[in-house]
Amino acid sequence: MRINTANLAYAIKHPGRALRYVRHRDRIPYEVIAAHLPDAPVILEAGTANGTNTVEMADFWKGSRIYGFEPVPQARELAEKTIHAHRERIRVYPFALGDAPSRLTMNVSGGGEAAETQSSSLLKPTGHIEEYDFVDFSETIEVDVVRLDDWAKSEAVPRVDFLWLDLQGYELKALAGAEEMLKSVTAIHIEVSHKQLFEGGVLYPELKDWLKSRGFSPKVDATFRLGGNVLFTR
Repeated sequence: MRINTANLAYAIKHPGRALRYVRHRDRIPYEVIAAHLPDAPVILEAGTANGTNTVEMADFWKGSRIYGFEPVPQARELAEKTIHAHRERIRVYPFALGDAPSRLTMNVSGGGEAAETQSSSLLKPTGHIEEYDFVDFSETIEVDVVRLDDWAKSEAVPRVDFLWLDLQGYELKALAGAEEMLKSVTAIHIEVSHKQLFEGGVLYPELKDWLKSRGFSPKVDATFRLGGNVLFTR
């Protein structure tokens, strides 16, 4: 939680949520997620960023198979090094996810630094710049966008049990391209926003309603003023 006037005012108004956030940040324990998954789940993670969470999941779920998606080259190169010891169970693809195959502009955060690209988005950073004026979005690149249902068919992936989505406002677009895949999914760890940080980005209420219509409901809400992470389960 960034200490600023807006966060402090929110914490005073919502002391319970503030205390929980200070204690646990926006992390949802893997032990909680595991209760909704098979022992050796098939996991799909987007975006993979530097691969830190990818390796944590591989270590926690020893028999898992993990498919990662990271379209920013410098981040993907770092992820490949991070996951090297688990390369027999993890594969990282150079694609962004959406509701239609296309080639779009990615706004890259961090000025090209591999470890600082986690805020990169297919959407224009608007509210993000207002809230985090120290984050640089001076670089743009063209990336290939795929539908998850098309990818699963082409790669002969029959099922995915768990989705981990951190797409900076593009989460609903990615889910819209995964209608068939969602039929096998039992849990979704997804970043949500209470404030629109990227132009046209989905907000939590709309995302929650969409997932509810597909049979998912929020199990754990780890959010604060701007957003955070939520675990949805079937």
